[in-house]
Amino acid sequence: MRSTFALQDDVVYRLKAAAALLNISENTLRNHLRDSGMEIQRANKKNPASPAVRLFSIADIFRLAQWRRGQDLVKRLSSGPTVIAVDLIKGGVGKSTTAGELGIQLSLLGYRVLMIDLDVQSNLTQLMGYESDLTVDEAAQHDLNEDGIVTGTFATVCTQYMESKSGRGTRMENVANLIKRPFGMQGPALIPSDTFLGDLEQAFTYAKGNRELVFRNLFKDSAAGHVPGLNVSEFDFVIFDCPPSISFSSTNAIAAADLVIAPIRMDSFAVKGLSRLVSEINGLAERSPEVRPQLMILPTHYSTNITRVSRMQQQLQAYKTNLSPTVISSSELFPKTQENYLPLTLQQPTAAPVGEYRLFTEFVLSTAGKLAKKQPSVNTEAA
Repeated sequence: MRSTFALQDDVVYRLKAAAALLNISENTLRNHLRDSGMEIQRANKKNPASPAVRLFSIADIFRLAQWRRGQDLVKRLSSGPTVIAVDLIKGGVGKSTTAGELGIQLSLLGYRVLMIDLDVQSNLTQLMGYESDLTVDEAAQHDLNEDGIVTGTFATVCTQYMESKSGRGTRMENVANLIKRPFGMQGPALIPSDTFLGDLEQAFTYAKGNRELVFRNLFKDSAAGHVPGLNVSEFDFVIFDCPPSISFSSTNAIAAADLVIAPIRMDSFAVKGLSRLVSEINGLAERSPEVRPQLMILPTHYSTNITRVSRMQQQLQAYKTNLSPTVISSSELFPKTQENYLPLTLQQPTAAPVGEYRLFTEFVLSTAGKLAKKQPSVNTEAA
């Protein structure tokens, strides 16, 4: 039985695609296989008529990524995680896609990543292979084991945390049971979402202290070992996929973040949402001086064939110091990722949009490295 809806056993990579996933040369990959002693399945094992080429599984790729980390081939950024909130008060701009592709690509580079789905629509959860409303009986019908069932969300974690802080709750339960590992223990981790995530908004009304800083305080306590089953210091990156609406959840994610990524679909409504996001970031910084996230704008659904793109580019020049140097092109490949329960990077590692997300990931890494040295100002030219 499978642990996710994705047919991962059907996904294999030859040497060229495997090297592209790890962002290394084919010769370097051969050397890694020699030095690591890792055995990779050959095509002729199942079919003697096939050539004896290596066929890498998804799990093989993530094991190699973590082996590279163990060999100090991954640049360390800081002692604690870089927290990223992917947010914009507008749906359909590519938030879940960006959160998922970024999380996968960082993991492939050898970083330890925790993704947290804060949207009741559960698009990131589905992208990683899970249907949030699946029951035990339904899972068995789809040949899924119990790991394929969403048993709790970040609302479960936060509600218990807030109750324990207020004195209304007992000791927190172990969070580890809620965390999913869709690609094995060497791949990224996920705290999924379901419809009950909406209960978190009501729970915030009972929180003691600053309700905008619950996530931030939870992470501090987690790093100190006070949240059973969750130690955020074990991760290099924590990525929030925020809901497309104003909520305590998204505000908390921004307040906890070092970096806020705003995917901007190239239309005027998304640009208006950006203005609202900038105001929220700066308002948080004024109320809580310790909150200083860096804003990064990522144009998505980009196409030179759309006449409004040039007009949107002009509008975004007001935020030019916060613009990503790369864009994500419009592609018919992205809708298939939800259908196949698998991020595009893992489906088609040499596809053009994957290359664009790879360039964007490198820019995020560069920015995270600078943030680890010095926290920049949140203000933008358009604020």
